[in-house]
Amino acid sequence: MRNTMIYLLHMSQQDLSASKDRDPRRQAPTAGLGKIEAVATATAIIDFLAERGRKVSVQDVATMLGITKSRASRHLANLEQLGLVGRQGSRGYELGWRLVRWGHIAAGRLDLITLLDEYLVAFAREAGLTVLLCTDAGGDAVVVRSIPAPHAIHIDVKPGLVLTLPHSPSARIAFAFQSRERREKLLGHLCARETDFRIADRQEFMRQIADIQQHYVCWTRDKFNLGHGAVAAPVFDQDEELRAVVTVMIPSSELGENGPPRRLIEALLRCCASCSQRLNSRFHFPAG
Repeated sequence: MRNTMIYLLHMSQQDLSASKDRDPRRQAPTAGLGKIEAVATATAIIDFLAERGRKVSVQDVATMLGITKSRASRHLANLEQLGLVGRQGSRGYELGWRLVRWGHIAAGRLDLITLLDEYLVAFAREAGLTVLLCTDAGGDAVVVRSIPAPHAIHIDVKPGLVLTLPHSPSARIAFAFQSRERREKLLGHLCARETDFRIADRQEFMRQIADIQQHYVCWTRDKFNLGHGAVAAPVFDQDEELRAVVTVMIPSSELGENGPPRRLIEALLRCCASCSQRLNSRFHFPAG
């Protein structure tokens, strides 16, 4: 035991760092995991580069993963082709341009929450309902902020949830206010999805999109018998382009024959108008 303690006390800082880098959670997964192996290894490498804060060598990566140098080199070369890592000559590897771009996008979403939060909170209090802030997710919408209704019983929606076409009003809003070219590009993919998420009738779907573009609101009833529906409207930025979607969750019992109560639609549009103005948009929303 005494010898062990002496050994530990005399370990160099470099040895301690190497020991930390050999954390079993970062070791290359076994070959039995199949396709997941490459993804897990890539994730471990990217985490390693992000936490190091400096350029690393092929040998550093090999030691961290517990694999051969040649295998580490192949992984790095593949990630470099994808823009996930970058190399500065012989000085080593660092995070690539694509990860930097993703970081800016993520930071932009956080800035969006900071800018719009007061309006979302005020709307949630006024409506007494759960309010979501969503952003475009390649033809769908992803929740980036969820404000629960200010009473004990409410609909709980977690940030990160993807709301999909064709049923989600949030996704329909996100789709409706894309450029014509982008909508056309997305349609082919959306028509080829799995049955539950496929646009079966393209003509009818585009008619519904045209209606959204005219009224700036989309709502849906309780499609999957979950006890609630949703109403959504767009938020525009200074370039009058879609920046976000505000969605309010509404109990099915409050959805009448003609849809949500008019006062709720008016309050939603006022919220979106305030959010858009905060982003320096000059767009004038309809009264409701």
